[in-house]
Amino acid sequence: MATTRPHEPALLDPKGPVITVIACTVGAILMLGAGGACVFCVVLATTGIGGTHGGWTWGAAGLALVAAFIAWVGYCTILNARVERQATLQLAAVGVDSTALVLTVASAPSSNEDHPQIRLLMRISGPGFETFESTSDVPAYRFGRATQGTVLPARVNPASRVFTLE
Repeated sequence: MATTRPHEPALLDPKGPVITVIACTVGAILMLGAGGACVFCVVLATTGIGGTHGGWTWGAAGLALVAAFIAWVGYCTILNARVERQATLQLAAVGVDSTALVLTVASAPSSNEDHPQIRLLMRISGPGFETFESTSDVPAYRFGRATQGTVLPARVNPASRVFTLE
């Protein structure tokens, strides 16, 4: 008989509609702009417009690959923004108010935006799900005062164990 494993807990950074629109706009600009450049470079390389031969053909083919990669990054940006927004909306709809007890606090590497971070090991408990532990890197400017024994308010999706700290 197969047993189902609970989902791994995941800390969600809630995304509002404005951030989602901005991310999708940037992704669309990257995808459409680089996609057009990719098509142009492919046409240039394959038809030999302008008498391009030899090295220029390979250069255009290389530029087409770079443009295709940038277009792919734009597409992934759109998908990621939509998934994060859907997770935020789902957590707001079905999440339950819970508590996160800080068990340990340690330093963590800076984020991509060079914000100092701390690593929290937390025990999260609340109604409708089994208590679980999670280790998450969080911004020091938001949770820098947390010490061992601090209780933080949380919201948890009992089905997926996605949670947010408030």
